[in-house]
Amino acid sequence: MFTCKKILAVTDPTLEQQTPVLRALKFAQRTDATIIVFSCIYDKSYDMTAVLNSEARVNMKEAMVEQERLKIEAQIKQLNLTGKVKIDIVVVWHKKLHEAVINTCSDYGCDLIIKATKKHGLLSSSLFTAADWHIARNSSVNLLLVKSHEWPQKPTILTAIGVSAKDDEHVFLSDKVAETAYELSQLLDANLHFANSYAGAPVQVTVEVPSFSPEIYNKTVQERHTTQLNTLAEKYKVNDTNIHVQEGLPEDMIPAICQQYKADLVVIGSVGRKGLTAALLGNTAELIIDSVDCDTLIVKTN
Repeated sequence: MFTCKKILAVTDPTLEQQTPVLRALKFAQRTDATIIVFSCIYDKSYDMTAVLNSEARVNMKEAMVEQERLKIEAQIKQLNLTGKVKIDIVVVWHKKLHEAVINTCSDYGCDLIIKATKKHGLLSSSLFTAADWHIARNSSVNLLLVKSHEWPQKPTILTAIGVSAKDDEHVFLSDKVAETAYELSQLLDANLHFANSYAGAPVQVTVEVPSFSPEIYNKTVQERHTTQLNTLAEKYKVNDTNIHVQEGLPEDMIPAICQQYKADLVVIGSVGRKGLTAALLGNTAELIIDSVDCDTLIVKTN
């Protein structure tokens, strides 16, 4: 379910436009959610300097935190907000952004994190930083990673649905992703799509077993995936024209479908993990997230 009572909007001191705050406002104006506008700052010179004594160092840190808080306050005033959106400003001093985000999210009981993404550098095609991945992998609440573009009045939401899994955890995840996307589409008056991909006939089987028909195999698999996706789509009132089942790897097909239908947001699921397995969001999920050129909502089950 798409829960949105307290939103942690993570600002970036290096960016002029704070898109996470704008996205949070879009939700808060429809749900009466409280927005925690959050900034994490740190200056390496604070640890390196030998000139300042302990008291002076504390004063320096507090002054920088207050300066950042006043800057955010001014940015919020420029939005000329009307209505009763409740906004709190939280600025923390921390070396590691992802740890500060996750800790603050827990401390304030937030149920959604919104964070801007940006390129690593001029030679990098990836839109996600190390901090983004750490938050995505270790956060227990839904995470919305946003670009700088504006959402249209009626955005398009594409939902990546897995229907072939047989274990309870992944079946539950598929339904939760579908339900979250549906509720989000209702909230935003969005055009909702469901998408799924399936693996075609293995080449080695086609070569080694002359009687094997790849056409029949592919048709059977496609029909099974289509039936399962249609069942889910019917439950969440998705139009037949917005249901997409295609042959190929999900990390190839989902970004292609997003581009084809000009998706503003892709919704994808992540199974909750603990311990060492929390280090991975999931190979397929990460490949999809790293390839799409739109906002991404990562739905968590834990």
